[in-house]
Amino acid sequence: MYPNGSTTEKMEEKIPPDTTEKTRIRVRELLKNMEAHGDSTTIKTILEACGARCPFTHLPDEQLLTIKAEATDPNDFLEMLCQKWRLKKENDQYYVVFDKCYCPLVLDDTEEFSGTLCHCTLGNIKHKLRIGLGREIEVEMQKTILGGDDECRFHLKIEAD
Repeated sequence: MYPNGSTTEKMEEKIPPDTTEKTRIRVRELLKNMEAHGDSTTIKTILEACGARCPFTHLPDEQLLTIKAEATDPNDFLEMLCQKWRLKKENDQYYVVFDKCYCPLVLDDTEEFSGTLCHCTLGNIKHKLRIGLGREIEVEMQKTILGGDDECRFHLKIEAD
């Protein structure tokens, strides 16, 4: 038992101030080891599940729900996302496009991380669409900066209701 009567210490007391860089190194090493010793399907599934709960997202669930409440229908929701987020409509198809890697675990260290980490973003996009459209949407990862491309591009395979 600790002095405050708790059986667990407060996390703030245990985390050193230079945690961000140490966390980045730890995640990078974790991914390298997962890739070396795990099967790719399992690794991708794990990362997609983590992405659904990413604390670094640029469009928090609360903001997404506000957009959904303001939208008149699913098409209106998608059009609003085009205005307020990184969703683009090209030739009647929707894409989430990032001009650089915004993951704070990567920052500008794109050479040190593999494209496997991008499955976290894929999971985050699927999560946003599930909340906003109320159904599962297939999303195809087409390009990633960590994979050596000039942008990250995810194709939303949305079929008409």
